[in-house]
Amino acid sequence: MSQKQNPAQEVFSFHYFEVPIYKLPFYLFLYLKKKKTKGLIHSESLVPMQLGASLFSKKRYHLSQIALIAFWQSEEDLDQFLNLSRNHPIHSSWQMRLRLYRRWGKISELDSAVLYPKPSKEDTPMVAITLARLKISQLFRFTKWGRPVEKQVRDHPSQRFAFAAFRPFRNFLTFSIWNSEHEMIQMVHGLEPTKDGLEHKEAMAERNRKDFHTEFTTLRFEILNHCATRNGSGTLGVPDAGYGFPEFIRLGNPVSASTLN
Repeated sequence: MSQKQNPAQEVFSFHYFEVPIYKLPFYLFLYLKKKKTKGLIHSESLVPMQLGASLFSKKRYHLSQIALIAFWQSEEDLDQFLNLSRNHPIHSSWQMRLRLYRRWGKISELDSAVLYPKPSKEDTPMVAITLARLKISQLFRFTKWGRPVEKQVRDHPSQRFAFAAFRPFRNFLTFSIWNSEHEMIQMVHGLEPTKDGLEHKEAMAERNRKDFHTEFTTLRFEILNHCATRNGSGTLGVPDAGYGFPEFIRLGNPVSASTLN
């Protein structure tokens, strides 16, 4: 898709918030689906997972928390939605606002998203998100090849933090922030094997041999804004000059809790 500029530019938002565990099914399957939300083009709600943790470990699954990505016609629509959601957990969520500049692969609901020009500063932090619809018949292969990649990303010195998420039975997402796009690409292609590892490169070769998914896309974003909560504090955000990381991500990764400025 050709790049272009719009007066009212599209924006993606990423939210992380706590919910009562008994409301988890509502937020996974019905939230933002029951009625039309002005300016919302698409959203995905998933359960966060700790990268590299055992599939059978309680530490892997955060069943009282939601990771949500939303695709909006404009930032004004997002602001209006949050202002009308004061009684919902998303209002005070940890959030990032993102602008899409690269897409590889395809998820039908996001195929119309505009690709904006790549940021001019190449040494600035960026966000990478993958979203996949798994073939149930490929679950064993996906797990076998995917968990080594989780550990590779979790332990890589160039990521600021990262986690995975899922929604039963076949929807998976990964979210990661990198020091720069260049350093992320180094990891993806295993250009320095002793530092970057080869797990991702090998998993992609296996995926090309026989696909794990019915749909799959990798998205790269410029970071427009980021905050711990709407008011700079809260149980999820660890305040850091008004910014912060979700608690389990900070505790689960050997990274600095510095801001992204």
